[in-house]
Amino acid sequence: MDFNSKTYQITRLKKYFKKESLFFLFNSTKLNLMKWTSTEQTLKKLNLDYYKFLNKTTVKTLKSSIYRNVSSNIAGFIIFINLTHKHIELNVGSVLKSLKPSFALISLKLNNKVYSTAQIKGLNEFSYNKSVFNLYRVLDKQLKTSYILTNKKKASK
Repeated sequence: MDFNSKTYQITRLKKYFKKESLFFLFNSTKLNLMKWTSTEQTLKKLNLDYYKFLNKTTVKTLKSSIYRNVSSNIAGFIIFINLTHKHIELNVGSVLKSLKPSFALISLKLNNKVYSTAQIKGLNEFSYNKSVFNLYRVLDKQLKTSYILTNKKKASK
């Protein structure tokens, strides 16, 4: 099987988009072998995996999918980076800082939606457990305040 054929690349890209719920799209410069090896080691230390797809097949595939608007962002050498372990907490600022010399963040795909860099500017961490815990705290606080308000109304009557 030819792993560089266009049909294989297209099917691999479609499966990647379906399977991965969180990944980053980075624009990168072409690096020589020594610099690329050090970049791979940095990615491994940060617990990140990467995938390189052919640019023309990526653009054609995205234009015929629900991610039509993302295809205009793809120009040049594109790398898809995702987490190796899903339970790891990701600090976006430190990842971007360590990858900054050779990578520029284009967008982020999170749960079937693609976000641009302007939309994710205020986010610092991606952690499902922390997000659920924060939601639980907010709901708990809202329920307590509503309970206190309803008890005061009953007592005043």
